[in-house]
Amino acid sequence: MNYVFIINPAAGKGKNADEIAKSVRNFFKDRDDNVNIYLSKCPGDAIRFGREYPIPEGEEVCFVACGGDGTFYETVNGAFGRPGASFAVYPSGSGNDFIKSIGGKAEDYLDLQKLVDGKTKIFDALQCGEKICCNICNIGVDSVIADRINRYKTIPGVSGSMAYNISAAVTIGGGVFGGLAKPMKITFDDGEVFEDRCMFSVFGNGKIYGGGYHAVPDARLDDGLIDFCTVSEIGVLRIAKVIGIYKRGDHVDNPALADILKMRRCTGAKIESPELLTISVDGEISKSNSIEIKILPASLPFRVPAFE
Repeated sequence: MNYVFIINPAAGKGKNADEIAKSVRNFFKDRDDNVNIYLSKCPGDAIRFGREYPIPEGEEVCFVACGGDGTFYETVNGAFGRPGASFAVYPSGSGNDFIKSIGGKAEDYLDLQKLVDGKTKIFDALQCGEKICCNICNIGVDSVIADRINRYKTIPGVSGSMAYNISAAVTIGGGVFGGLAKPMKITFDDGEVFEDRCMFSVFGNGKIYGGGYHAVPDARLDDGLIDFCTVSEIGVLRIAKVIGIYKRGDHVDNPALADILKMRRCTGAKIESPELLTISVDGEISKSNSIEIKILPASLPFRVPAFE
């Protein structure tokens, strides 16, 4: 088996890269596996590396993303679709929401013995414009929150989930002056058209994002479907009441939210707005007036550690 560990030196506030590399070398030194370690140099470098790394014909190369959700996003967007490429996560950064939809504990993914004893399973992915999304694409207040998170991650002692909560408080608090919702026209693949001013719009392959928000708690990584959830425009006072329900995943079929909540499944959708939208694809931010999203069934080979 061929393993390539892509380490983000900036993950975990830059404290983990040397320790990870040392652990990998020590574990594999007496094994027959072919192992390489690569430290990404800058944002986007892991994408370039994954596109260029040689994959021997007929062999599998498992690209192990060592960092947070951003590192996994770059690792996948680099090597996705290449014959023989598969993926794994060594969670050493903030977030790591994708693996929460698979199961197990973070410790299982940090156990190299469980990694090599694991199995490669085939999951779905999302095509979001030109990007590949493994977990969730979200548009709205939550994507604005994600856009602001990086400034809080640099504060000593602030974890990824804490940075999210701080950003959420600042963003939603600012909404007392209005402007949190965006007008959206969403055309689903079956022809249904939904138009509203939306606070949150989530297209999920996985079920959890933002360090613990269960936006689409019934989503599955291998069902060939996108789970969609949107919350219509509400005032700041009601947001304060709704956000805890939304985070726990208790909004599904909740009669108290029937007037503002829409959920359904689809295999694709086009989102349009006369206003510029902040779009988060697994935490990676872009801005546009439109985006098309579709499911890519059984397209993501992922090595699941042997935790069962």
